[in-house]
Amino acid sequence: MKKYTFYTTLSIIFLSILWSCEKDDICIEETTPYLIIRFYDNSEPEEFKKVTALKVQIEGVSGDYFNETITLLTDSIAVPIKANDDITKFKLILNGSDNDLDNDNEDIFDLNYTREDVFVSRSCGYKTIYHDTTTTLINDNENWIVSIETIVDPQNIINQKSAHVKIFH
Repeated sequence: MKKYTFYTTLSIIFLSILWSCEKDDICIEETTPYLIIRFYDNSEPEEFKKVTALKVQIEGVSGDYFNETITLLTDSIAVPIKANDDITKFKLILNGSDNDLDNDNEDIFDLNYTREDVFVSRSCGYKTIYHDTTTTLINDNENWIVSIETIVDPQNIINQKSAHVKIFH
């Protein structure tokens, strides 16, 4: 009888410890997605085309994004979108990450969207998803970007599993 009571008490203590444990506070779910841009050859629109020494600047955000920090593949990049505004201005600089400033060519495009904050989990908090995104290329008469378009019209950016914007150059 003593053995039975000992094992019962031990089992109750063990189960109490298991039930009182809290979930880990590690975020493994997706958070606010980045903008995925794919670069295409303007003369062959189905073919990907690399960009030489690309540098990206985001208006209102300090720092530059170079190939090493933005590239998922050599013909695509992932850059952050402003979660506090309904527009993000991107400056894409061809040859911008090399040492020769004379060969730089800057093109600017706007990404317009509506934002929605979605609760993910206690450990992750909220993430922002972007609805009805549109792009506008600013023409400066020396554009290296020929055209820009969203993959789907209207484009919703809810994850970063596939491209959101096509740039033809």
